[in-house]
Amino acid sequence: MNNPFEKIPTTEIHFFKEKVQRWVNVDKQIYDLESQIRELKKVRNKELEPEITGFMVKYNVTDLNTEGGKLRCKEKKSKQALNKDNIRQNLTPFINEDKLDSAIESMWNNRPEKVSYQIQKIKK
Repeated sequence: MNNPFEKIPTTEIHFFKEKVQRWVNVDKQIYDLESQIRELKKVRNKELEPEITGFMVKYNVTDLNTEGGKLRCKEKKSKQALNKDNIRQNLTPFINEDKLDSAIESMWNNRPEKVSYQIQKIKK
């Protein structure tokens, strides 16, 4: 590790400031584009998709040919995330109540943690 009292060369400070400024500019562009994407996805997913899938299910249409390719209406099933209540409900037939509470608490408190680093922009 560098000595914290060591003077940083002027050229390195200059390049560092340029990198930070570029990062800020790219971050703003990403934010602006993501805002546009969020709005478009809202229209697609909340307004149009329910109406289109409703029609397709009602009239038993599975595939639809469009200029951009084929659209398919398919049923998707997914599992809900695990939570303490769900775990308790499913383990109750197999484990007595005393051991169940301590097992759930142990599982919940001893989950591994993942550490990562990222730059976060703090709003003024």
